[in-house]
Amino acid sequence: MSRAVPKYPAGRSARRGGGRRPPVRLRYLLLLLLALGLYRIAGSGLNGGTAAAPPLASDHENAAIIDAAKAMEPQPVVTEYRVKKGDTFYTILKDLGVPDDSIMSLADKKVDGVNLSRLVAGRPYRVVKHKQEVVEYQYEPDDDRIVRVSLDDAEPGVVVEPIPYTISISVVSGTIEESLFGAVDAAGERPMLAMDLADVYAWQIDFFRDLRKGDSFRVLVEKVIRDGKFVRYGDILAAEFINAGKRFTAYLYRPENGRADYFDEEGGSLRKQFLKAPLRFRRISSGFSRARLHPVTGRVQPHLGVDYTAPIGTPVRAIGDGKVVLKRTDRANGKILKVRHNSVYSSAYAHLNSFASGIRNGSRVKQGQIIGYVGKTGRATGPHLHFAMYRNGRYVDPRRINVPRASSVPSAEKVPYLELVQERTLQLGGRNGETLALTDRE
Repeated sequence: MSRAVPKYPAGRSARRGGGRRPPVRLRYLLLLLLALGLYRIAGSGLNGGTAAAPPLASDHENAAIIDAAKAMEPQPVVTEYRVKKGDTFYTILKDLGVPDDSIMSLADKKVDGVNLSRLVAGRPYRVVKHKQEVVEYQYEPDDDRIVRVSLDDAEPGVVVEPIPYTISISVVSGTIEESLFGAVDAAGERPMLAMDLADVYAWQIDFFRDLRKGDSFRVLVEKVIRDGKFVRYGDILAAEFINAGKRFTAYLYRPENGRADYFDEEGGSLRKQFLKAPLRFRRISSGFSRARLHPVTGRVQPHLGVDYTAPIGTPVRAIGDGKVVLKRTDRANGKILKVRHNSVYSSAYAHLNSFASGIRNGSRVKQGQIIGYVGKTGRATGPHLHFAMYRNGRYVDPRRINVPRASSVPSAEKVPYLELVQERTLQLGGRNGETLALTDRE
């Protein structure tokens, strides 16, 4: 049975072979206080008359003495590590001096779905020592949980706890000079925020072709904080993007009988049946054409798709929900996938470097799911993705397809939604970098 383990154990309450002795510095402090008391008594006797009883120490003085004694107690020392390739649960605990039988009993444990012996390279773990003695081992199997193994008793105890985080809600704003990444960096933020913002507007804005110098954005975003340090971004709660003079708004909302999604200020869904493009950031090197000079063959022939230049390994996303109907490798297209979205539309992705794990003929894929990675397989002069779309089996220009939006906010929920929009809009008007709220989350 697992038992609760204190976050920072205070050490053993008793040692083998007798009671616990006070630390050396504490003993010196007690002797000093005793000597001062004797000195007061002796001084009273030397002055003549009846010796007065030494004054009792006040509660404040007593508290100060106790605090001083505690300050002299050695504090736990926490050392952080990362699991290295080749590290095992056994070798780590063995190096800490844990007996083999204890390690083996722990290795068989599975607490709250966590297998103690299963370590992942790169994940953090900590060793807590008290008076040079290892009293606790901590391991984080993921970003949400921490495993604590108490080692200061005869039988180690194990408990799995949520990692305590603080969530701050902050305003981030910026102006485009060259790219969205550059604007986010100039605002003092991490590149991941640019990726997240591109995902929010994936159906409205092509962040390579459509951006203009002077475009601007404001974002209301959650920041996940641990021990005072930034860990990652949470949800984008609201956003405003000005692109070529047109204002795009986005508000995160979860309908009562649906999933959380982004809607505009009137409750219309930002999500459409298809993404604007299968890559987040890219450059169009060749567009849809009925007559193009082929760079390899040198002949004029149709180019019935769009080529996106991107580095090898760039993730390729399915533009919509569907089923993989073709997965193969051939001389012209290299590694290619074809996805049927419905009875009308299909899409194809060619010259891939590799397919994503789990993708096979017959697989069901979701919009935005990574299905492969950019390469230059087949007849290609450099790394790029050839992307094609079909309507009723015929090629169509992907950039000229008008598709319907997903469902809007239900009419019965319009009032609470518009109240949320009003609140978020006021928050968006805050100063850049301003923290609007802080909450603890476990």
